Amino acid sequence: MTGMHPASVLVSRIGALLLALGLTACSAAPTASAQDVATGVAATVQAMNAQASTVEALGTSMSDAVLQTLTAAGTIEVPPTPARGPALHLAYTDGGNVALDSEPGPAISLTSSGSAESVQISDDGEKIAYARRPAIDGPVELRVVNRDGSGDSLLMSPADFDALYPLDGAVHHDLSQFDFVPASHDLLLNTRSTFEGPGLAKHDDLIQIDTDTLARTMLLAPGNGGDFTSSPDGQYLAIVRPDMIEIRLANGTPTVSGVITYMPVTTYSEYAYYAQPVWDGDSMTIGVAIPSPDPLAPATTGSIWRLPVGGSASLAGTITGQFFLLSGSEPLVSPDLAHVIYARPTATPNIWNLYLGSVDGSGETLIGVYLVWGGWSPDAQHFVFSLGDATNLQLGDVTGTSAPLVTGTEVRWFTPTEFLSLSGSMGGWTLNRAGIGSAPVPLASPAGDFIDYDFAYE
Repeated sequence: MTGMHPASVLVSRIGALLLALGLTACSAAPTASAQDVATGVAATVQAMNAQASTVEALGTSMSDAVLQTLTAAGTIEVPPTPARGPALHLAYTDGGNVALDSEPGPAISLTSSGSAESVQISDDGEKIAYARRPAIDGPVELRVVNRDGSGDSLLMSPADFDALYPLDGAVHHDLSQFDFVPASHDLLLNTRSTFEGPGLAKHDDLIQIDTDTLARTMLLAPGNGGDFTSSPDGQYLAIVRPDMIEIRLANGTPTVSGVITYMPVTTYSEYAYYAQPVWDGDSMTIGVAIPSPDPLAPATTGSIWRLPVGGSASLAGTITGQFFLLSGSEPLVSPDLAHVIYARPTATPNIWNLYLGSVDGSGETLIGVYLVWGGWSPDAQHFVFSLGDATNLQLGDVTGTSAPLVTGTEVRWFTPTEFLSLSGSMGGWTLNRAGIGSAPVPLASPAGDFIDYDFAYE
């Protein structure tokens, strides 16, 4: 009877009861008349019909406690509740405010003050941190809001940023990087200085803010922190500075791990180069591809390093190719630390071929001409790059094949086969959900010249 509607269960039991009463009436002692039996049956049926109507009316609105009590007493049987599947929580900027689209929706606006420019969401989808800049090129403030729009709170004001360190000729201190530690409401950030003219001076610090209590802690003073990448389990950080990479605990405490040191890479600009490490799936080793010091030299190379938690750094291989031009916000080494992506020039000026190889340089495969590197899928089986046009995204795989994927930018994977992407242009953006072999499904159409988004998948 499992899976039957409660009303159907009651009807079935009524039928069984009528049969039992009928048999009793046939064999009852002479003191029980047929009229007595009929009256008893009518009363029982009336009561059970009333109960059935009540159950039907309550439906799924009946409290769990009531359902459990009735079920335990044998009064009704409740169909099993379907298992809840993973939920996608999409936070994004929309016309200067922060919006949230949580499955099954609909999307809601979380802020109304405007000027939001970037967002980060906690793994459970409960907290959304965002940076807002009320005046273009003005100072920044960092805030957090709950997923229902309540509790919008200031984490750091422009005055808080400026008070961190002496300005020493800078106009302001500003936010550089911020992100939640996985499986927590702790927000990590580092800072930089801004100037009247060109210039980008990172402080290589590390600050933690508990977004539940709003408590702020300086974990690593300037020069001791840097850009950070959290391990998947949230226990460790890969800390990057322009000449070294180290592993620390998520609270900034040193580990007994070694370090990767490298020559600073010339950027021919006012910013310093920061390498892009990637964690393997078990949160125990990082891999990184570091370009040779001069990206415009006649012959360039990339050095592929591994660094395990609690171990020493080891050089996996040095490969001839262009690594700097591909380096951006996405690591070149695959998440399983087995493969690496790099480029080499073709006979045509400014046209580059994309290559896939093992981290030791073996098994090289030509993928094709590329324009922009888009990163790896989380299972390390696929990667994204653009061909001919920055929005003409292609899907490559470790076998060396490639095929068109979607038209758009900012691909971010939430399963090994499903991803989000941004399509459109200034004033006409669409955030899409898509998968390998499936067409994009629009989720939101945010307003604004530039859109930032982040997601949680639980």
